[in-house]
Order: sequence, then C-alpha cells, then structure tokens
Amino acid sequence: MRRSRSSWLRQPTTLYSGLRQLQGMYRGGFAGRGDKRMVSEGPNERRGSSKNLSGIEASRGIAATLVILYHAAVHLNRALTAPRLMAALQFGHSGVDFFFVISGFVILFAHRRDLNNPRQLKRYVERRATRVLPTYWIALCISIFGIGLSGHPMPSIRQVFVSVSLLPLDQPLILDIAWTLRFELVFYCMFALLIVSRRMGVAVMALWFGAAALACFGVAKPNWLPDEFYNAFNLEFLFGMGAAVAVTKIIAWRVPAILLLLAVGVGLFTASAVFEDTYVLNGYGSLARLAYGLPAAMVVTGVARASQVGWLRIPTVLRALGSASYSMYLFQFFFIGAAWQVLIIANRWVEMPLAAKFAVLSLSAVVGGVLVSRTVEHPIIRFMRSRRVVLGSVPT
Repeated sequence: MRRSRSSWLRQPTTLYSGLRQLQGMYRGGFAGRGDKRMVSEGPNERRGSSKNLSGIEASRGIAATLVILYHAAVHLNRALTAPRLMAALQFGHSGVDFFFVISGFVILFAHRRDLNNPRQLKRYVERRATRVLPTYWIALCISIFGIGLSGHPMPSIRQVFVSVSLLPLDQPLILDIAWTLRFELVFYCMFALLIVSRRMGVAVMALWFGAAALACFGVAKPNWLPDEFYNAFNLEFLFGMGAAVAVTKIIAWRVPAILLLLAVGVGLFTASAVFEDTYVLNGYGSLARLAYGLPAAMVVTGVARASQVGWLRIPTVLRALGSASYSMYLFQFFFIGAAWQVLIIANRWVEMPLAAKFAVLSLSAVVGGVLVSRTVEHPIIRFMRSRRVVLGSVPT
C-alpha cells in the first residue's frame, strides 16, 4: 500500500496513543512496507517426515526477538531520543525477512507430498486458516476495543471488513502490523495452486516471482496492483522454498559443508546488518530483500540439515520463543505500549536509565507474547483442529 509516514508524538501519554505511534512507523514502509512477523507454520506441523527441525523453531524465536528489540528501540528513540540505541538496532527489522524465508521453507517442506494432489487442498486450507486467523482476529478485536475506549472515531464497516478478511487491497488495516499477513496469505494461495495442479502452480508462481524480480531491480512496477503481488518480499518465499528443496534433495551433507554454509550465511547476513547500520545499505529498499533474504536462506538450509542429523542442541528457551513467535509479533505493540505507561508512572519516583527502560519494554513484549501464545493462541488452534472448526463451519 502506498502510505505517507505518520508523525510520532514526543511523549505518548496514553496506552492507545502509544500503540498508534508504534503502529505509525509502518505507514512509511519500514523495511519497504513495514517491519514484519511474521507468521509461518511451525516445524511440528510438517507432514511425512520424522526429522527434527528444532533449529528452525529456534530461528523463528530469534527472528521475532530481533523485531521486538528493533521496535523497542524505535519507541525509545521517538519518545526520548536514543540515536545510539537506534543505530545499533537499525537492522532489527530484518527479522521479518528471516520469517518470510522460514515460511517458504516450512510450507514446502511440510506439504511437499501434497503437490498435484487436490484431495489434500481442504486439509491444507484448514491448517493455514487455523494457524493464522483466530489469533489475528483476537488482536484485531483488542485494537478496535482500544480505539473505542480512547474516544477516537471508530473504524468504518469497510475498514473492519478489509482488516478481518486481510484481502490484498490497497487499503490500510486497523492493525497495521498485519501487513505481513497479507503477504503470507497471498503466498498460501499461490502454493495452493501447486496442490491443485503442479503444472498450473509452477506457471503462476513463475509469473509471480518474475514480477517481484522485475520490481526488485526497478525494471517494471505494476503500480495498479497491490504490493502483495509484485513486492520484492515475495522473493524471500522463493528463497525459503529453495532451501527446502536443498534439504530434501541433497542427502549426502557432510559436516564441513553444513558448517561452511552456516558460516557464510551468518557472515553475509551480519555484513548486511552492518552495512545498514552504517548507512551503506538501504534496509527498506528492494535490494535489501536480496541482501537479507539470500543469506537467511543459507542459514535456514544449514540449520535445518544440522537439526535433522542431530548436530544442534537447541535450548528450551529458544524453542519456547519459536513456538510463541507469532503471538510475540502480533501483540508486541500492546505490551510495549502498556510497559511504557508503567514506566511513565514509575518515572515520578525514580529515574531509570535508558538501558533499563529498553530492557523493560523488550522483556514485556517477549514475556507477554509467550503468555498469549500458551494461554490463547495454541489452545485455540488445538480446539479448532480437534473439532475441525474452520471459518465458522463444523464439517460432519
């Protein structure tokens, strides 16, 4: 969507205004469109493989934490002016790129046996819908409720419809952070074509990725289409799918090869982050999707293969963060905004250093997201899948 950057207030004084200010950064297109969750299917939902992919789960947790750290730094920089903190974490939005690559990897890896098998389409749609929509709708309802409490004008019926449906329209969303879900849902629809017909899916995806490549290099940008159909972010789904092919087709991975791939991927990703922090790379431009996306695909490939053969031991805390990454992403602004209000009140009695404020905002978003994941997100998913409830219907 084409949007104009909204201004930030120097000192948010209400929870709602703080949330709106945080959401406002997306209106100028941080990371090209904003700074995403990212949402991707968890490794525990793969089909047809007993291989361990705990490393991918951990990678999701790291990516989500990076985005939260970035947003906490943005908030403090806008409210209190913290240029050094902001400069150090400027690259944090690249966690979004990592999430898109992981999404492409996991969707193909989990459903690779469903290709060209239309009978699996219903199951695929059910799992995608239950994974993404219920938790998002809860976050959306909270946003609308907050708008009502704040006294601001309530969204129109059209705005509510656009936000609930997540249709790729050139219209703003009530919960701005959900711009990433629009990209995810378009990718899910494209992948569904591969399940219906491999030949048709490959043809349509080739056009889709081709349009993204042309737009990435400035050759052609069909501005009459919504961003989700040609933005360079779409290439990262392709990179992730390429990683899945590498992991499933290249069996004879040796330890040196995996370690080399991981080292090169991490090194290139780190180099891109340094280049952005030093203003050499425009992290919000189309070429940054290549600078972050390709190394991320290398890391995902190496981590996935190392996990499969048991060369990685993932700490429990990283697994917990990976499992909660979707809720951490969707609800981070609520918890950052709430923690900010607590800090404003606490500041009347004690002046906290900037580092402490940053820690409070970041930890609030992480811990809050984990709690929402365990008490809301995953219980709802389990309930809907056990009852086969999808989009309000109960199949017999």
